[in-house]
Amino acid sequence: MKKVVAIRERELDGRVQKLGEARAEAARIEEERQRAANALTRAAAERSALAQSSMSAAEWREANEWLASRERSHHAAGDAVKRASEHVERSQHAVLTARTALKGVEMLDQKLHAEELKVEEKASRKLEDELARVRAATNAQNKRSP
Repeated sequence: MKKVVAIRERELDGRVQKLGEARAEAARIEEERQRAANALTRAAAERSALAQSSMSAAEWREANEWLASRERSHHAAGDAVKRASEHVERSQHAVLTARTALKGVEMLDQKLHAEELKVEEKASRKLEDELARVRAATNAQNKRSP
């Protein structure tokens, strides 16, 4: 039973480690999303500034394409954050499942240990009763024989 508990503990430790990694990855992806949002804000501001000045159609098209590119990057970063959050949630669920399994095994181990103690106590009482019976019989026999 100790081996099963050790295995469950290692499984829980592994899942906790994966949860930590998932959280770190989610934080990294959130930082990327924030950088993409900042780039989108800058692109919109630059485009607005360009709109105030005279520019050629090619420059306007290039500014629009760059803004659209920043919008796509921001959207992709948002999707990545969502996926990372879902991965963190799955990892949290896996940790909870592993923790529940470990607690179940530990409880079973405790019950088995308690049952073993009961059996040992019962055997000890039975042996004591048998010894007391033998002593009583011996004492009774010794009292009859003068």
